Amino acid sequence: MIKMNRRFLSFTFILALLAGLFGGCDEIDPPYTTGADHDHNGDNGEVVRRVLLEEFTGHQCPNCPEGTQVAKDLKALYGDQLVIVTIHAGWFANTDDDHFQYDFTTPEGDQLETHFQVNQFPVGLVNRTNFDGSLLLSPSAWGEAMHGSLHESPLFDLHIHNDMEDGGLDVLVEIEVLEAAADTYYLAVFLTESGIIKPQKTNDPAYPSGVIEDYAHNYVLRTGLNGAFGELLQEDPLSSGEQLSRDYHLSWDEEWAPENSAIVAFVYDEATEEVLQVAEQAVIQE
Repeated sequence: MIKMNRRFLSFTFILALLAGLFGGCDEIDPPYTTGADHDHNGDNGEVVRRVLLEEFTGHQCPNCPEGTQVAKDLKALYGDQLVIVTIHAGWFANTDDDHFQYDFTTPEGDQLETHFQVNQFPVGLVNRTNFDGSLLLSPSAWGEAMHGSLHESPLFDLHIHNDMEDGGLDVLVEIEVLEAAADTYYLAVFLTESGIIKPQKTNDPAYPSGVIEDYAHNYVLRTGLNGAFGELLQEDPLSSGEQLSRDYHLSWDEEWAPENSAIVAFVYDEATEEVLQVAEQAVIQE
């Protein structure tokens, strides 16, 4: 179980969205933060609200590394309180016979891209909630959208236990209900992998060829353990203090590196699609 202090000081993000390039690959400026003094590694026994950032990207999107840098900066700021899933989908995820032969796409990622009508890159969902009237947010808005969510009281707490043996991964997700709830909720469980070294297009002038050959792709969606949209948590209303659990078995693909992989589990409201709590646990637990 991940527990952290909820100490935040105000910070300022400069919003900027420049003209779209290459049919929907948006150039953005990274955020600038001030007054950041956060302690995310303490343990005072308090369950905190964590935030899910789903970043839609592609290895042929030259502006996407800028969006990824925004996510990286936010992760450095918020630590374990931010969980990132990077989804390669759409035309910028296409392969070719030159630099981009590796296929990052997944059926789950394609379904999510279609469902949320993603038509520009980079773009992201922050807890799948609207911010300033938009569901799909440019990277310059991710920080402010997160800041509001982090102040909300959590409705659930999640605990993930992974056990890898005999070429497969067994996953147990435990869900604790913190407040009585009568809506319909779903649990989704993803596998992500980091440290995948493959080419990436870029507009960075430090790379005259326009390609970073040894780019590290992180938090990449590999598969969904219960599909793209998860499964119903429970039909009946949930009581405060109620304990639920789900277990899964995943046949391990030899291409995935277990030491760089993690399980991400999150609960969301069926009607609004808002993510109410998320957790992440490395496949190889220390």
